[in-house]
Amino acid sequence: MDGPTTQHTSASSKTNEPLTSEGLASLLTRARRNLHERRAVVWPLQVVLLALAIAAWEGAVNAGIMEQLYVSKPSKIASAFVDGISSGALLNDLNVTLYETLVGFVIAAVAGVLAGLVLYQVPLLNAVLRPFLTAFNNLPRLALSPLFVLWFGLGSASKIVLVVSLCFFIVLFNTYAGLQNASRDHLLLAKTLGARRMTLFRKFVLPSATSTIFAGLQLALTYAFLSAVVGEMLSGSTGLGATMQLSLATYKTAYFFAALILLVIVATIFSGIMRLIESKLLHWKSYEMQGL
Repeated sequence: MDGPTTQHTSASSKTNEPLTSEGLASLLTRARRNLHERRAVVWPLQVVLLALAIAAWEGAVNAGIMEQLYVSKPSKIASAFVDGISSGALLNDLNVTLYETLVGFVIAAVAGVLAGLVLYQVPLLNAVLRPFLTAFNNLPRLALSPLFVLWFGLGSASKIVLVVSLCFFIVLFNTYAGLQNASRDHLLLAKTLGARRMTLFRKFVLPSATSTIFAGLQLALTYAFLSAVVGEMLSGSTGLGATMQLSLATYKTAYFFAALILLVIVATIFSGIMRLIESKLLHWKSYEMQGL
């Protein structure tokens, strides 16, 4: 009767032993190896899936299943993409769109984070302004694009205002929500030990909010590209959005898709940069999510 009990107790004590530096290094190495193994399987599957989709698209157009005038085909799109890049036309439009997107995103990101911090630090101000902020956030900003054009003109200023109007509230509400994620037990314990308010904010509140803030920034970056392009399509003469709108009006669908692909590539690169920055700042989070 005592044998199994003794073995169980011994096993339990072994699992409860403190983790040494060598053990931690082994766990981290194993986690990295598993991650690389997953990537080695996922990436080829993604390439195969993309190749199959492109081949099916090309075959459907060549077989007459889909009308080339409306959907073009990958070979034509690739040719239009190369022509647009080599001539510099697509790159010139990209520069305009990037300027509007990044300027609006930076303004919205800085203002949104600062506003979220202020609302968290001043609860009375948050209680007073929250209904107004919610009401403004519910306004259809894309539908207000003609009004922004009336106020700020046909140039880039109206598109930047549109980007800020969409992205500001995303960053603001994500920042405020993230600041409320700090563990109440940790805050109470720190207060009991004599920690000051700024210490609590720097050591507990802000680190716990970083992940949520970055999630808001990622979403805001996506909406920044969206709003800049839509603004150009509605009331612009330059930029990728204006080029795409003109391509649709003249049934140049291959050039439309070429501009769209360039936009997707650039937006994906910027999203990757954001994820890289987040992973550097929150490298401990990936290990925590893996249960290390």
